[in-house]
Amino acid sequence: MENEMKTVVEVINRLREKHYIHDFEVSHHKLICKETGECFDAHEVLIDKTFRFEGDSNPDDMSVLFAVTSKSGTKGILLDAYGTYSNADVSEFIKKIPNQDEAVAEFI
Repeated sequence: MENEMKTVVEVINRLREKHYIHDFEVSHHKLICKETGECFDAHEVLIDKTFRFEGDSNPDDMSVLFAVTSKSGTKGILLDAYGTYSNADVSEFIKKIPNQDEAVAEFI
C-alpha cells in the first residue's frame, strides 16, 4: 500500500468514505448501532476488516478498529482498546463473528 494510513482518525475517515457511517457498541451480548438503535447478534454481522494501532510513545495507547457490516446492510465501525484495557464484552462478541478481512482489504 503506497499511502499507508497510520492513525485511527485516518482509517475512520477512509472507512466513512466507504460508507461505514455508523458507530457500534456492544451491550448485553449484542452489537448496537448508536445512531439507529438496531441490535444484532453475532451471527447477524460480519467483520470486513480489522485495524490495530499501537502508540509510538506509550505502549498503553493501543486500540483495535473493526469495519462491520450487518445482515440488514448497516455498515459502521466498532472501536475498542487493545490488550490490557480491552473491553471484555467486545472481545467476547468479536470471537463469535466470522472474520471477512479479505472483503475490504483492497480498498482501504
